[in-house]
Amino acid sequence: MDRGFGSVQPKQRSSRKPASQKLQKKQTDSQQRQAEIREEIENFLEQDRQKNPNQHTLAWLTGVYNPLSKGAEDNARFLEADEEEWLFLAKEVGWLQVEDELDAIYFTAPPPNFDPAQADWYIRPDLTTWLEEPQLLKEAIAKYPIPTYLMAAAIKRYTKPLGWDTKKVETFIQEHTDRPSSDMTLADCTAVLLELQRL
Repeated sequence: MDRGFGSVQPKQRSSRKPASQKLQKKQTDSQQRQAEIREEIENFLEQDRQKNPNQHTLAWLTGVYNPLSKGAEDNARFLEADEEEWLFLAKEVGWLQVEDELDAIYFTAPPPNFDPAQADWYIRPDLTTWLEEPQLLKEAIAKYPIPTYLMAAAIKRYTKPLGWDTKKVETFIQEHTDRPSSDMTLADCTAVLLELQRL
């Protein structure tokens, strides 16, 4: 009783500091273990890739395997305006099966070497309606131009609920592009669709 009411014993005071040190040590150990696990997984995948190159190539061709880490996208080149417009319109006309057109591409390198120096933006075939294997984005734009009738259909999907007739649609297109609908470019159609989405 000579310690007084509510006093803390010295053992309890000294045990708090080591507890926080123990917690820090556990966190450090956990982070180190996670890094070791990541390294083990990467080593296993690399060994498996060397043993079974055909399986990895097939997985890449279906769009479900990207040998480059997610961090590779951080160092990827920026998309060009025509690539962004094409992706947007490809989504709008139903070629890409995604909510966000950027989900349909990934930064990867082709088999069999998956050389990061050859990496670029590819369209994932599993998120499209027409590709059988990943397609280099630049090549897809040249190989698969979006036809004007599909662009017109995408515009009609937005204008039909508004109750616009053909003349009103044509006027709207000319107001935003300074050209008739028959001469619209990808950039024009993108601008028109973005304006229609704002209405």
